[in-house]
Amino acid sequence: MNPNHVIVNPATGRATYHAADLPMGDYGANAFTGGTPVPGIVSFVVDWSPSQNRHTYRYAPNRWEGTFLQTNVTCNWSGATATSAFTTNTNNPSIFAEVGYERSGVFFQ
Repeated sequence: MNPNHVIVNPATGRATYHAADLPMGDYGANAFTGGTPVPGIVSFVVDWSPSQNRHTYRYAPNRWEGTFLQTNVTCNWSGATATSAFTTNTNNPSIFAEVGYERSGVFFQ
């Protein structure tokens, strides 16, 4: 995965993750029987929207803390094999998503 496919700004809660023509096997019913997958590709864009709803969590006994922004997230997805194609037909936002950063272990203060 190319790191340029991920854009994150924890200060605003904005993030985007995308991939195009990513090779992925389609197992279909073969997932249950251990069969061979059919070669396929998927493409997607996941987009977290900006927010000002900031939350800070801290749990000193485990040396962990984080600051997160609650956001909405949408995802457009498509996949294809040589004989079939699938795509999302909606872009409804999720119920809950967060973008942020955390510190733990030796980075905990």
